[in-house]
Amino acid sequence: MKRITVRIIAAALSVVLLTSVLAGCGDNEDGADFVFLPEFITLPEEIFDIQNLTYANNMLYFSSTIILDRENYETTTKLFSMNLDGTNITELTGYVPLSSPRPDAQGGVYISSLTADPGGDLWIVEMGNFYVITDNTPDDFDGDEWERDMYLDYEHLGNLMQLRKLDNTGTEILSIDLEQATGGAENTQVSSFAMDGSGNIYLGIYSYSETDFNMIFNITVLNSEGNLQFRMDLDNWIDTLIRLPDGDVAYVGWEDSVDGYSQVLRKIDFSARDWGETIELPGNIWGQMIPGGGDYLLFYQDQNNLNGVDAETGESVRLINWIESGIMPTGLNNIVILPDGRIICTNMDWGSGGSYYDMTVDLLMFTKTPISQLPVRTEITLATVWLNWDLRNAIINFNRTSQTYRIKVTDYSEFNTDDDWSIGLTRLTTDIIAGNIPDILDLDNMPFHQYVARGLLVDFYPLIDSDPELNRSDFMESVFRTAEVNGGLYRMFPSFYISTLVGSPDVLGPQPGWNMEEFIAVLNANPQADIPLGQWLTRDNFFLYNVILNLDQYINWATGEVFFNTGEFAQLLEFSTRFPDSLDYDNMEWFDENELVATGRQIVSMAWIQEFSSIQNYIRTFGGEVVYKGFPTESRRGSSLQIGSALAITSSCKSVEGAWEFLRIFLTADWQRENISWMFPTNKTIFNEMVERAMTAEEDHYYGVAVPAPRFDMPGIDMWSPPPPLTQAEINQVIDLIESVSGIVNYEETLINIIQEGAQDFFSGRGSAQDAARVIQNRVSIYIAEQS
Repeated sequence: MKRITVRIIAAALSVVLLTSVLAGCGDNEDGADFVFLPEFITLPEEIFDIQNLTYANNMLYFSSTIILDRENYETTTKLFSMNLDGTNITELTGYVPLSSPRPDAQGGVYISSLTADPGGDLWIVEMGNFYVITDNTPDDFDGDEWERDMYLDYEHLGNLMQLRKLDNTGTEILSIDLEQATGGAENTQVSSFAMDGSGNIYLGIYSYSETDFNMIFNITVLNSEGNLQFRMDLDNWIDTLIRLPDGDVAYVGWEDSVDGYSQVLRKIDFSARDWGETIELPGNIWGQMIPGGGDYLLFYQDQNNLNGVDAETGESVRLINWIESGIMPTGLNNIVILPDGRIICTNMDWGSGGSYYDMTVDLLMFTKTPISQLPVRTEITLATVWLNWDLRNAIINFNRTSQTYRIKVTDYSEFNTDDDWSIGLTRLTTDIIAGNIPDILDLDNMPFHQYVARGLLVDFYPLIDSDPELNRSDFMESVFRTAEVNGGLYRMFPSFYISTLVGSPDVLGPQPGWNMEEFIAVLNANPQADIPLGQWLTRDNFFLYNVILNLDQYINWATGEVFFNTGEFAQLLEFSTRFPDSLDYDNMEWFDENELVATGRQIVSMAWIQEFSSIQNYIRTFGGEVVYKGFPTESRRGSSLQIGSALAITSSCKSVEGAWEFLRIFLTADWQRENISWMFPTNKTIFNEMVERAMTAEEDHYYGVAVPAPRFDMPGIDMWSPPPPLTQAEINQVIDLIESVSGIVNYEETLINIIQEGAQDFFSGRGSAQDAARVIQNRVSIYIAEQS
C-alpha cells in the first residue's frame, strides 16, 4: 500500500468562523474567536472512493469499491477501518459479502448504509442485485456486437436485502432478512437506516407495486435483535432517517404545511409507537444531512456552506463556508462530527479522465484553531446572486495561494425562496442603497448601467495600463470597445459570443446588416417562406429578443438619450404581430430546421456564434456561404455582443490593488486557455490559437457537426463526420462580424418590464404602435433619468 501523505493547508488558508458549541464565543466582529482550519489527508490510490464513513471505537470505518478487473468492470465491496488521521488503513477481513443466489448469476452487492450501535458493533444494510443472461444468438449470426445484444435475454433474480451486525473485524454476529422483516412487499428497497440510543433499528422503506403502479412508503422499526416492533405508513418519499442529540430518531421529508409544501423533521416516539414533535426545516437543504450534537438538531449542506439547525429556534446557522475554506463543495461527502468537535469529511476529485475509476479521494479534518494564531490578510468581499463554477473555482485557488488577500463571498441566492427567486437580488440592491457595498460585484442579472451612472464602479483601463504584464493590445480591442461606457471599461469578462441572424446571401443579400424596411422587403420577396425565422418564435419572444439584443440601439447610456419614438421601433411592434400569439406544442407538427430551409419555408436563423466550429452548422444548413445580417435596426448593425460572466470592482473597494490581483487572473492567457471552451476568449493569444485549430481541423468541438452540404439530405453525405478546416475567408468573415458589433446585450429587468408593458398596450389593441412607442419613450426616459 502506498505511503500516505499529509498536506496541511497553511494557516493563511481562508476559513469561515464558527459559532456556539463548535467554535466557542468571542468578541471579534464575526462573533467567535476560533476558526476551523482544514487539513487535507491524501489516501492510497487503491482507495479511490469512500462510502458510508462512520465513527466508532475512536476509529473511522467505511466501505469502498475495489477494482478486480478494470477492463471488464469487475469490482467488489470491502470494509475498512483507519485512524482519525488517515493512517493504518486496515481491511476488515472477517466481512464476506452476500453470495450470488445462482452460480451462473451476474450482478453484485453493495453496502447502502453503515453505522455503529451503542456497544461499538457495526451494522450494515447490504443490497444485492443479480440477473442471469441467456444467449439466444443464432449459429449463423454475422452482425456486430450491438446487433448481437438483441438476442440476449436478461432474467432478474430479485433483490437481496440483509441487515447484518458485525464485530470490529467484519465478522458477522447477526443477520436479518429484510425482505421478511419489512413485510415481503414486491420490489422493496431500503432508502434510509438509523439507530436510536437504545439500539433500536429504523428503516426507511419504499416498494413499488407492478399491479397498481403505486409507490408505498413506510418506516419499519425493529429492536436490536431484529424483531418487528411497529410500522408507520407515509404518503411521501423519505429523505433520510437521522439520530438526534437526545438519542431519538427522526424522519426528514416533505409534507404539506401552512406555508405550502415544506421540508420537515418529525420525531418518532418509540414508546408511544407514534409521531412526536414536528419541526419545519429551512428550505435550502440539498446535501448530506448529518446527526446533530450540542446545540444543533442536525447539520446539513447548502450550495456553499455547512450549517446547523438550532435545537431551540429551528433556525439555520452557518458553520463553515466551503469556498472560503478552499474546498470545492461538489465533491464533498461523508461528513462526520467527531465527539471532540472536530469535523471530518471526504473530498472527491474525478481526475482528468472523468471516469469513476479515475477518482481520487482526500480526507479532510477541520480542527478548531484560535484566530490569534492566523496571519492577518486583507479581506475582499464579493457579492453574487448565484456563484458559477469557474468563479467559485478561481476564488478557491486564489484563497489557497494568496498570502496577502482573502476573497469572502456572499451569495445572495441563498436568500431566495421557492415562492420568490428574486429576493436575493432585492436584498443585494437594498444593501447597496444602504451603503453596504461589496468590493467586487458579479454582474450577472444586475443593473449594470445603474451602477455606472451612480459612480459605483471602477474603470478597468487604468488597471490594465498600470499592470506590468498586461496591455490593452493583448485583448480583443473591438470587443472591449463595445463594452465601454463613456470610454471606460467598467466590467471585466474573459469570454464572449455574438447573437445575430444568419442566412444565405443569395436570398438575404450579400451585405451584412439591414434596417426594418429592408428586412420586410426580403420577407415579402419570398412568399414561400411562411415561417421565415423558424417555427419556434412567438410574437412576444421575437419582440423581446430584438429589444434585449439591441437595447443599445434605443438607449445612449452615456447621455441618457432614449430613441423609442423613432419609426423603426413602431415598425418592430407592428412586424412582431406576424408571429403567433402562442404555440400549441401538443398539436403542432415539428420540422427539422434543415428541412425548412431546404424547402424554402425558412430563410433566416437566429444564430449564436460562440466559436469557429459553431458556424459549420449554419454553413451546412444554408448550403454553402452565409451572411450575418443581425436583427433589423436603423444603424444596420443589429448583431450583438453577449459576454460571459462579468465582474466589476466597486468604487468603495477597500483594496482595489487586491481586487485587481484576483480579477486579472481571468484575463491571462493561461487561465483562458484552460477554462474557455464554448465561447470566444477575450485574450488575443488564445483567440489566435482558436483560429489556428479551426484552420487545421483540430477544433475540439467539431465532433458531431455535419459536413457542409448544399442540402441536408444529399445522398452520400455523412452527416456526422467532422467538417473540413475553415478557410481564411470564413475566418475573416467571423472576425469582421466581431469587429462590426456595436451593441452589447443588456438585460435589466425593471427596464425590460417597462418596455414589455408598453408593448402589450399595442398587442392587446389598446392603441397604435406609435402610441405604444410614445408611452415607452416617456416611461424609459423617466426611468433612465432617475438612475443617473
